[in-house]
Amino acid sequence: MFATTPLSTSHEKENCNLSRGCCDDAGLLQTAADAAAGLCSRYTCAGMTDHSYGLAVAGGMSMAQAAEQHAAIDALNKQYRGRFRMFKGIEANIRGDGTIDMERDELRQFEFVVASPHSLLRKSDDQTARMVAAVSQPGVTILGHPTGRKYNGRPGVSANWPRVFAAAAARQVAIEIDGSFDRQDIPYALAAIALEKGCLFALDSDAHANGELPFADNAVAHAKLAGIPPARIINYWPERKLMQWMRERADS
Repeated sequence: MFATTPLSTSHEKENCNLSRGCCDDAGLLQTAADAAAGLCSRYTCAGMTDHSYGLAVAGGMSMAQAAEQHAAIDALNKQYRGRFRMFKGIEANIRGDGTIDMERDELRQFEFVVASPHSLLRKSDDQTARMVAAVSQPGVTILGHPTGRKYNGRPGVSANWPRVFAAAAARQVAIEIDGSFDRQDIPYALAAIALEKGCLFALDSDAHANGELPFADNAVAHAKLAGIPPARIINYWPERKLMQWMRERADS
């Protein structure tokens, strides 16, 4: 889930929280929305991103389940109108050749698309072409946990990251800073390089449960260490600007 939160108490309020999860159930969506909206009154919106159906190992969501989830989100947004909004997202899988595991017409059914690598994460081979292809694909909004690393688990994708970030910046695809404690991906050193290349950023709790929503603070810490100004972080944008950016990425 992505949501907006402050870089520090001296910065303006972050508006939107990004999280992951299996929320095709309306009750689970309700509790997620209640948690995000009530978390110290920090968040005015959130983005829900279940895994796509192509990632069977993670129990990816079918398009029929997505339709049910979208109906539940519509009901929540009506309930919270003027106070809180949940955006309809999906976390699509980046295949080995850089294509996304969903069809173009399927991607259009979501307000934003996070494209993330979930394979070839222990290979030392250069995967620059794969990652450049992913951020260049029409419909992609955010590059999720770009390296795919996990502490004490796997090193993640090897790539010429300045080239990947330059390609993302050219299409205004945001680079995720995933705050999950075992990911923290991308870390601040890479984030500083992405900033130099002109990238936008999405700060993400990667929460799979309500108790993990505060993981967004880890993403905030990496953004601060990288020196990223709030204007370059989509979580801090007003809702209208955020929605316009999402629509432009969906149509590109």
